[in-house]
Amino acid sequence: MKISYAWLKELTAVNWSPERFTEDLTMVGLEVESHQDLAQAFDGFVVGVVREREKHPNADRLSVCKVDVGRGDTLQIVCGAPNVAEGQKVAVALVGATVPHNQHDPEGKPFVLTRAKVRGVESHGMICSSSELGLGKDAEGILVLDRSARVGQSLAKHLRRTDVVFDVGITPNRPDCLSHVGVAREVAMLAGTRIKVPSAKVREVSPPASTLAKVIVRDSDLCPRYSGRVITGVTVGPSPQWLQDRLSVVGVRPINVIVDVTNYVMLELGHPLHAFDLDTLNDRKIVVRRAGTDAEFTTLDGKVRRLDKDMLMICDGRGPVALAGIMGGANSEISGSTTRILLESAYFLPSSVRRTARALGMSTEASYRFERGMDPEGTVNALNRAAGLIAELTGARVQGGVIDVYPKKLRPPAIPVRVLHTNKVLGTDLGAADMARFLRKIGAQVKKRTQKRLTVVPPTYRVDLTSEIDMIEEVARVFGYNNIETRTKAGIDFSTTQGKDSVVNELRASLTGAGFQEILSISLQQEQLGALEGKPAIRVLNPVSTEMQVLRTGMIPGALEAVRFNHRHGNTDLRLFEIGTVFNLKAAGDIESLDGYIEEVRLVLAFTGKRLPVAFDRKPQEGDLFDVKGEIEALLRGLCLDKYRFISYDARNTLTEPTVAVEINGTYAGRFGKVKKEVTDKFDIEGAVYVCELSAGVLESAWVRERKYRALPRFPSVKRDLAFTVDRFIRQEDVASAVRTSAGPLLESLMLFDMYEGSQAGSGRKSLAYALTFRAEDHTLTDQEVDALIRNVVDHTRSACNAELRA
Repeated sequence: MKISYAWLKELTAVNWSPERFTEDLTMVGLEVESHQDLAQAFDGFVVGVVREREKHPNADRLSVCKVDVGRGDTLQIVCGAPNVAEGQKVAVALVGATVPHNQHDPEGKPFVLTRAKVRGVESHGMICSSSELGLGKDAEGILVLDRSARVGQSLAKHLRRTDVVFDVGITPNRPDCLSHVGVAREVAMLAGTRIKVPSAKVREVSPPASTLAKVIVRDSDLCPRYSGRVITGVTVGPSPQWLQDRLSVVGVRPINVIVDVTNYVMLELGHPLHAFDLDTLNDRKIVVRRAGTDAEFTTLDGKVRRLDKDMLMICDGRGPVALAGIMGGANSEISGSTTRILLESAYFLPSSVRRTARALGMSTEASYRFERGMDPEGTVNALNRAAGLIAELTGARVQGGVIDVYPKKLRPPAIPVRVLHTNKVLGTDLGAADMARFLRKIGAQVKKRTQKRLTVVPPTYRVDLTSEIDMIEEVARVFGYNNIETRTKAGIDFSTTQGKDSVVNELRASLTGAGFQEILSISLQQEQLGALEGKPAIRVLNPVSTEMQVLRTGMIPGALEAVRFNHRHGNTDLRLFEIGTVFNLKAAGDIESLDGYIEEVRLVLAFTGKRLPVAFDRKPQEGDLFDVKGEIEALLRGLCLDKYRFISYDARNTLTEPTVAVEINGTYAGRFGKVKKEVTDKFDIEGAVYVCELSAGVLESAWVRERKYRALPRFPSVKRDLAFTVDRFIRQEDVASAVRTSAGPLLESLMLFDMYEGSQAGSGRKSLAYALTFRAEDHTLTDQEVDALIRNVVDHTRSACNAELRA
């Protein structure tokens, strides 16, 4: 935003240099990106008067002029303008001056003026056109100054171009600084002074405004406050020169006195205003409502806009006359014949203005401010300031009273600020009294103060201050970032072995080493996708798009999106993984508080297609649930986890069938299974998809970081095979557990190598074949010892699982 140095000094009475303004404002968060001294553009330019004009002896279209520039003698200047004449006050560029615009250059680049001979006649300067000065487009004739111009005076001073303009980068959270008063508050805070509040006094006349116009707000959820004034006896014409100059300095083109005043007040106070021609309003009333069935609207720029039913419109008794907070309509604009106006000053819901502006592809000075949030208590003050100026400049009459529709007063929150917590965050040792003093400097009210806590109510124009951390930042700003000591200390300890930061790094290394590819997705999803998990959705208040409406409650839908994308591009053999955060509501949690939500890091695996890459020496085989189980076991073994179980269960509300739970050290860690056909159909995925979702938190807590090593065995192992028949409903895991329990510590490994169900196993029975490996650390096992162990295994498994040894 462009800020006038002269305007700032009027508001603050602070006589800092432009360099100090730049440095100090940047240090409190208002970055001054650049500043321009307007007078520098006219260094070497003065006011002159043409004393003589003669025809050039060697050129028909040139003149030789004698120009007095107040130095006691005259300069001979060759001029090609047809309108140059004796007695004119003109803008003269002296030798050495940089002319802003070269009208003979295609790109109009500046050039340095030198002495020159033009067709044999010396020229010691240049009489400039408005185009060459960068003040206009007229390049045919010279710029003729008014007769009051003083000869020899600096051209910059005569043109009132002596201001300095700051280009300030205002962050989206500081709409209060989108005005000169807003920036002046920051300057006054730094200087320890008060700003000079512009006068908003209005001299009112009868009859009251309420008898001449009416305001109805039907949708107060989108327009909590609407204020208006009626001004009569208006004469629309050009603004006075001081007003035009002030607008031009900050890049605003003067139009007429009414529009210029509304722009001036917006730049001064920050609150956008709009003036309607009262006599063009049907029924002399304003109705603030959603567009509803209104399909189109023509704005001031002459463009026809297609409306959505939920867009907020300013209407009269017939239909729309303005897009609320964005732009007025061509059907109610101020014209040369306007004599009565209705001046609008309102507070619109920022999200409503933002949605409408984006949907229509529009951005105006008004919408830029309303989107970020205006002061709901500032509507009447801005209205009175503008009404007073219009009355003063045009001789108009301000009718009595303000039409102010404000059904429910908007109040800023009372924010608790903990003294100890503030010092901990900032690294300071400030007391409660210091913090209260700093916060009062920004206009906040300290309602209650103890040694441990403050209760602070921010000013209504600081819409960005809503929580404790916001107030802590304000304490830091006012105290001064440069005044906060650096207390960070660092050290390196070589005496202990440092593990990896977290289990996430270990998981990523293990899975990429196993041939998996990592996918990355954002935690925002469309509502239909989030609903697949069957859990309550956590909605985003202001979603960027319909594809980012809710926070994800699980990782599987996102993985299926990646599978679909790859399948559409011909990649069907996939081994994917992602580590990300999911969000869920706590049971009976408060949805208005952060404490009502759970954030959890999870791992998801996704498998589709062939088990192994295609090769000439083997037939391709489709992956299945056992491949997933094997990958999970390998992953858990890589974390040195051996106390885990896989439990099959019926889960009708899950995305998989069958579903197998993973339990680690007796704690539920996640699940895996084959994605249901109806789910893959929703994603247009052909073929089977297997997924696994595990809690990174459970894996972290069970992860055995310290690795223990032992020497290679000195004595040989003994291997035996056993095949049992058991009832079909008996789980393999129970049989294996019975074998391990009865075999004792000499059992080194147990592996299931065959499972058979058929007539040879018996009716209702199945066969399980195991390979057992025994080894002793201190001697070679004898056959007698191993036979005794086998007998014990057979007897115990028979009693525990009703197992029979197959011949």
